[in-house]
This record gives sequence, structure tokens and C-alpha cells, in this order.
Amino acid sequence: MITYNTIILGSSPNALTAAAYLAKAGKQVLVLEPTEYIGGVTATTEFANGFRADIGLTSGRLDSSIARDLQVEDHGLVPIERNSITSLLPDQQSFTLSSDRAMAVDAIRRFAPNDAERYLPFMQLLDLASDLLRSAYSMVPPAAHHPDSRELAQLMSLVAQMRGFGRREMTEVMRLLVMSARDLLDEWFEHPALKGLLASTAIRGLTQGPFSGGTTFNLLHHQAIGDGYFRSTARGGLGAISQALATAAQAYGATIRTSSGALRVLVADGIASGVRLASGEEISASRIISDYDARHTFTQLVAPPELEPEFNRAVQHIHYNGSVAHINLALRELPRFVGLDTSALQGTLVIAPSLAYLERAFDNAKYGQLSEQPYLEASIPSLADPSLAPAGQHVLSIWVQYVPYRGKIAAERVLEVALNQLSNYAPNLRGLVIASQVRTPADYATQFDLSEGHLYGGEMTLAQAFFLRPIPGFAQYHTPIGGLDLCGAATHPGGGISGLAGKHMWRDS
Repeated sequence: MITYNTIILGSSPNALTAAAYLAKAGKQVLVLEPTEYIGGVTATTEFANGFRADIGLTSGRLDSSIARDLQVEDHGLVPIERNSITSLLPDQQSFTLSSDRAMAVDAIRRFAPNDAERYLPFMQLLDLASDLLRSAYSMVPPAAHHPDSRELAQLMSLVAQMRGFGRREMTEVMRLLVMSARDLLDEWFEHPALKGLLASTAIRGLTQGPFSGGTTFNLLHHQAIGDGYFRSTARGGLGAISQALATAAQAYGATIRTSSGALRVLVADGIASGVRLASGEEISASRIISDYDARHTFTQLVAPPELEPEFNRAVQHIHYNGSVAHINLALRELPRFVGLDTSALQGTLVIAPSLAYLERAFDNAKYGQLSEQPYLEASIPSLADPSLAPAGQHVLSIWVQYVPYRGKIAAERVLEVALNQLSNYAPNLRGLVIASQVRTPADYATQFDLSEGHLYGGEMTLAQAFFLRPIPGFAQYHTPIGGLDLCGAATHPGGGISGLAGKHMWRDS
């Protein structure tokens, strides 16, 4: 019988990163994935005969330090870059911004000459702010009270980085952290369509509209983790990142078991001692690491009576509010988007024609309703990666926001609204659909144990970031249960698949 030092519950990139580092350090590690999919909600699976697509998140980038340390490219990971983002506008109009900033300026100049001159300095400001955030993300958060000398040194390095910006830039970066996307973009640009496109990443994954304070922080978060305007995936789908990490972890000696069913952490006298599987099997270990969000961990994996009332109260007040639905369509051929060539279709397509449009879509979600005109984000991953569909056929992936978790919106309704919207730009789309797959926030909650169906482990707001994530006093991956730690997107640095939470949790062991 193998005796495990560490059992990790869940198999997201964070969990698998932790498993690989721990196994590399000589620990006996067991990863338990309740579903059949390595990667859980970040997996890529077959949803129709010969068609493969991502289950939840549709883009993301593993942190470069982790990719280097664990040599994931040697384990089959081949990144694919989406180097453009296209805004689909009324009357079948559109414009495309390239990751090449000179090309983006030329594109903007054709419809908003005044804005073209401001695009480069705007992006340079975002670079400064997201670089600062990336530096904060590269460290374990300090203790909320009484940080030690090492933590103080880290904080001073952030202060030094800000001082290096210059007084004006330092002030601007500090303002960005608390600004609404509307206020930011109204200061910089004039054209409604450009502001709508640039606001789309600021509200991505949030149940807030661009008028809400702090939405610029969400934009900076996505930029900092490499999942901003110009995104990345991998050959074989986003799930290939989890597969490569799993292979690396196994090469170092970790064991991975899928289809383990519901899990329960065994606790005695305030200390975790092992795990009980759905089958009743019990496995002992001196350390348990949960890849789940804090609410699921401390209401389902651990019984609330094991914890102090104040801790339980703080967990209950974490904001989730999942509102993203995901649609995968199997298409018999490439859809014809009016005015767009194949190069644009290899990037990201968004329907976000103005700030007001996005705010109205959010208004419906506030009352548990689905807007007839939601924020949509679409991609055709099979163009860059033909392995995802039979020859000549394609996968269309659609991110639909805002679909409120509490609204109990039917999957058929989400599909109909999305098709209505996209058919305005690709009139032949409906006739190409062979099969469809729709997951709503309620589906993510029931199938993958994501609290309120939130794909990022809790909303990415400044009030739930850095030493406040998941709750104040418990940002350093430890919990009130001895031997039980957290490592998922619910912890610093938050949502996405960078793997940094798993790396930090291991380093802070």
C-alpha cells in the first residue's frame, strides 16, 4: 500500500502545478479528480462525433516560469496565439485590432482618427499597471497583519517599482486600480465602438457592467496573467495545458486518479487526516490540498461545524455570482462572417459595440434575466487547430455573458439568443449546425462543484484580491484546519490558468 504525503483534490492547472512541484521535491502525491476529465472545467472533450472543444474557459496561458521549470513543452504542450480581436458592430460592420500595435493604430485611424493617436499611450499605461500587478502576482501575499521581514522586503520591492514609473505615471496606475472601465475609457477615447471593445475584457467573467467601480482592475488582472485582449490556447484545446502538466507530474512520480466522485476531507481534532471517496474508500495523508473554491471546500469537503462561526460567515460572504454560459457548436463548414477574412476568424470575435450596450446587458442580469443582446465572445479554434474537428468542418465556441446563475436560464434559451445575435453577422450560421453543447452557470455548479457556477473561483475585484483572497487573514493558502491548504483560482493571484497559485502554495509549504 502506498502512503501519500499529499492528496490534492481537483486537477486544474493550479492543482497539477502543485502536484508536479511537490513530486519533483520527492513527495508522494496523489491527485483525485472527481470527474472523468483531467483538468476538470479546464478540460477539452469530445462533444459530438469527431468534434472536440473546451468545457469552460476558452483561453489562458501557463506562467512562463512554470512552463520552464516543469518543461511542459517536452510533455506535448504547443501554445497557439490569437493575435487579433474583432468587434462585430450593427449593420454587419466590424473592425479588427491586431496585437501588432502599429497595425492596430492604422486600423483605428480609419474610423476614429483622434483616438488613433491615443491608443499607444493608453496601452503603455496598461503595460505599466499590469506589470506592477504581475510583480504582485509573482509573490505569496503578505500576512494581513504583522508581515515578517521577508514580506516587508517584497512589499518594498513593489513600492520601488512604482517609484520607478515617475510621479505622474505612479498616480495614474494607482487610479486605474479603483476606476470603472467607463471612466477610464471616457478619459481616453471618443468613439463608442472602440470603447466598447476595450471594455469587454474589463467585464469578462464579472457580474458587473463597465459603469461599476473597480472594473478596470479586472482588465488589469486579465492583462497581467496573459489573457487580456490577445489570448492564447494550445494545440488540442485548452485542456492540453492540464494534460501536459499531468504528464509532467506523473513523470516526477505523482499519481492521478479520475472519476473519484464526491470527496470528503477527514478531520479529527481540527486536523485533516485523509480523504473519503464516493465509494467509501478512505486514503490517509498528512497534507490535503483543495483545488476547489473556498465555499465548496468549507461547506462540502469539510463540515462547517469544524470551523469557527466568524470564519464560516466570511466564507458565506465571498462574492461568486457566476454569469457565464459556454456554447460549443459543431459546424459542417466554416461560417461566412460578412466582411471578415480567415485571419480575423483565427482571433477573437466580440459583440460589445458600446459601453452602454454592455451596461444594458448587465442590467438584465441584475434581475435574474437574460438580455436579448448579451455580451458575446466567439472563436473558431479549429481554424488554427484542425485536430479539433473532422476535415473541412469546424468548432465554434461562444462565451455568453450575462447569464445569471440565480435566474435559472434554460440552456435552449441561451443557445437561441446566441444564434440570433451571431446570425446577424454570419447569415448562414444556423444552417451549418450539426450539434450543440450548452453549459450554463447552473451546469457548472452541479457538474463541477463551482460555487454559483463561477469559472474564476470568485469574482476578480479589488475587494477579493491579493491578501484579501479568498478572505482576509487566510491569503497564504493555509486554512484553520491543520494540514488542509487551498491552491486553486479562489486563492491569490485569482482566476485563470497561470498555475501560480499552485506554485506559490508549494513554495510556501
